[in-house]
Amino acid sequence: MTELNTILTQLQAASHTGTLKRYEKIGETNPYYGVPMGAISGIAKAYKNRLDLFAPLWQTGVLEAQYLAIQIAKNKPDQLLQADLENCLNEQISVNVLDKLASIILSKRKDSRVWEEDLLAKDEAIFNRLGWFLRAKYFAGKTASNQEIEETLEHIRLHLQTADPQVQWTMNQCLVEIAVAYSDYLEQGLAIGQELAVYADMKVPKGCTSAYAPDWIEALLRRK
Repeated sequence: MTELNTILTQLQAASHTGTLKRYEKIGETNPYYGVPMGAISGIAKAYKNRLDLFAPLWQTGVLEAQYLAIQIAKNKPDQLLQADLENCLNEQISVNVLDKLASIILSKRKDSRVWEEDLLAKDEAIFNRLGWFLRAKYFAGKTASNQEIEETLEHIRLHLQTADPQVQWTMNQCLVEIAVAYSDYLEQGLAIGQELAVYADMKVPKGCTSAYAPDWIEALLRRK
């Protein structure tokens, strides 16, 4: 049995009924085994920093194998090959997996701003979503110029309401990050959020934070 087959067997053996039911309920992208994230992290420990496994695991198309690839490579994101990362960008991949890729790998790379621009330049909404996530992380780093902030806030003000739902989520996140990270723009960020009222009517489970920008901003400020 090859090493890749061994890993897939390990993942399959870690299948959990509750996770399977949850994936079925949300319409998660097939194929998947229904492995909890904690179990995936446990398996990843045995293959830590095995960057040679990243592409083969991803190419299986199995949801948990792709999550595992991300976990294995998370400590050395800059050492992943550009071509391997470009091959990850496929519209058929789970949005949740791509979100993890952006969060754990792309945002930690030294060339994350290049990825941001490239993703925002693509036509597909799913890639724009990732680009806006990376832009939000950039602003959260508190290194943006006033011009960058003002141009981005104006773009958000003009386009947030009509953005594709996938893009809207991370564009809204970017608005929140700007308002929290740059006190001079807090009032403007709150005003834009109130004016656009995106997610204002979203039902929020008890103990969770609303995605409505003014509420989200205030929640993050309280934690500081």
